[in-house]
Amino acid sequence: MTHRPLTLAAAAGLAAAVIPLTAANAAPAPCAASITAEINTELTERFGTYADTAGRWTGADSAYSVDLPDGSTAWIYSDTFMGEVDENGGRPADSPFLHNSIIVDDDGALTTYTGGTEAAPESLVKVAGADETQRWYWFGDATVENGMLRVMLLEFIKTGSGVFDFKFTGNAVATLDPADMRLVSVTDLPDSPVGENSLINWGSAIYEDTEDGYTYIFGVEDNQAQKYAHLARVPTGSLTTAGWEYFDAGTWGTDPAVSSRILEGVSNEFSVSRFQGKFTLVTGDATEPLSAKIVMYRSSELTGPYTGKTELYATPETGGNVFTYNAKAHPNLGDGDTLVISYNVNSFDPDDLYADAGLYRPRYVDVHAQLGRGRR
Repeated sequence: MTHRPLTLAAAAGLAAAVIPLTAANAAPAPCAASITAEINTELTERFGTYADTAGRWTGADSAYSVDLPDGSTAWIYSDTFMGEVDENGGRPADSPFLHNSIIVDDDGALTTYTGGTEAAPESLVKVAGADETQRWYWFGDATVENGMLRVMLLEFIKTGSGVFDFKFTGNAVATLDPADMRLVSVTDLPDSPVGENSLINWGSAIYEDTEDGYTYIFGVEDNQAQKYAHLARVPTGSLTTAGWEYFDAGTWGTDPAVSSRILEGVSNEFSVSRFQGKFTLVTGDATEPLSAKIVMYRSSELTGPYTGKTELYATPETGGNVFTYNAKAHPNLGDGDTLVISYNVNSFDPDDLYADAGLYRPRYVDVHAQLGRGRR
């Protein structure tokens, strides 16, 4: 059987999760707010039916979303299984496996975009000239600028034969034409070294501030056992053309090697949005190994401090070989009282991903909350 599970994208998130750790904010704080959660049946059924019957996309992880200029929604995925689901609900052993893809949801009609051909699909964005078994891009968060879709790229290289034998090597930005997801360009970004052997992974979350004219990009300092959020910004509309600024202890500077930690315990992917009067960061709880908890932190300022750790949901799939990871909210899909949250599901046993095609797919949850509306 030829495959890349856990998948590699999941393995990146788990390299820290399997190591016990202690961290500030390790236990969720009591919360008197009203919070309830339920499965989002509309998204669950839409993507489940498509995956089972379209003969195209059968599952993926990452699951960022961004609204496109024509009113449709682009779903941004990293590791992706293609092909068909068999009569037993499984994946054939020769199912194509890609490192990134996009599905456009046009009022319930789903279209998958990849590279290559429909008969022989390839990743939508590939490292130029590279063997994708050794060097590839995963997708981060995305935004629309000047009518073009900009997707954050995280480049990884394989360093050995084991599932955890790979490392992050740098960031770039892909520009795609949203009309047909044609790749227009790839723009490399400067490295952001931190510590002796680490680089910040930019693109964990993007926040567009309509008031101050900046696009804010959150990144992760991934030290395996501990992960810290960092923050950068660029004038709105110039993600690939203007110099970035990096937040360091209350000031903004131009040195990509100088930025400060603003929160410990985030997953590699998370979200930041304005929700009920405060900046709200939603993440899988990376302060404990293999956590089933999806938690929220809040702040009056985008730059933090983010406090008041509150559990929003516990993923029911977690247990045995099955784990969940990289939870995030989708503010483009929610409303003033509801956070639409997705998270990824995977298994430590690679065969599980073929026996049950429904396992390796995002899950969708509506979290209804009344939290009290603070000032900005």
